[in-house]
Amino acid sequence: MCTVNEMIGHFSEKLNDIFTEREKKQIAKMFLMHYMQYDASEILLNKDSTIPQGVEEKLENSIIQINKGKPVQYVLGWTHFYGLDLITDRRALIPRPETEELVNWIVDTWQGRSPKILDVGTGSGCIALSLKSAISKSNVFGVDVIQNALDLANENAIQLKINVQFDFANALKLHDYSHYKWDLIVSNPPYIPLDNKEQMKDHVLDFEPESALFVPNNNPLLYYKAISLYARDHLVPKGSLFFEVHEEMAKDVEAVLKSYGFNQIEIRQDLQGKDRMIHAQF
Repeated sequence: MCTVNEMIGHFSEKLNDIFTEREKKQIAKMFLMHYMQYDASEILLNKDSTIPQGVEEKLENSIIQINKGKPVQYVLGWTHFYGLDLITDRRALIPRPETEELVNWIVDTWQGRSPKILDVGTGSGCIALSLKSAISKSNVFGVDVIQNALDLANENAIQLKINVQFDFANALKLHDYSHYKWDLIVSNPPYIPLDNKEQMKDHVLDFEPESALFVPNNNPLLYYKAISLYARDHLVPKGSLFFEVHEEMAKDVEAVLKSYGFNQIEIRQDLQGKDRMIHAQF
């Protein structure tokens, strides 16, 4: 058996070199915090504490899974997103930092109000749950066409004790919601053309659901078109439509929005300087 500090060194040393040395240590600490039920300060305070054999075995198994290419978040079983710890597994995409930036933009825009919100293609529920958590007076619905993803979103809602309604609906056929009016519609739909598949990293292709990633090469904007058309008819006056977009498609999505009558459109860059978010209003 070894100490906490020794395990951090061992864990870092055994991880393969797709990670930087800094990332390796961060990952090691994440897993130790998880299995030892420590917070960040307790890792330091207990650096000389001995790790129980059962925990050591779990950590060794985690190293093996990560080195086989399984995403860290799937091995760990959760990810931190906009202040929430979300259950994370292969039923839905791993929440990304740029999606947190989109959520933050929405919260800045709608904080202090009580919007009725629809999250289209909710996946793990990360957007819907974080919006409900941050805008307490909101009424939030999340829809997805993948039942496994909806099951995961509901599990996250239950464990976080956040009241969001999750339902089955196809983003391309939102007829079940034809009688609703919304203050805010948000979506991070599939937007990666199939031609780009060969450029994707193996850990994404091997583990994350392809239906949440890819769109046909000949119609990459199909989700943006369908959701924009629905939003045109189902947003209240001065309502908001927010999209996460492919960095190379922001101007194309803007053109779609203009063609459907949206005249107040703002494109924002993420922290990497890429055009990744759009807000549109009439």
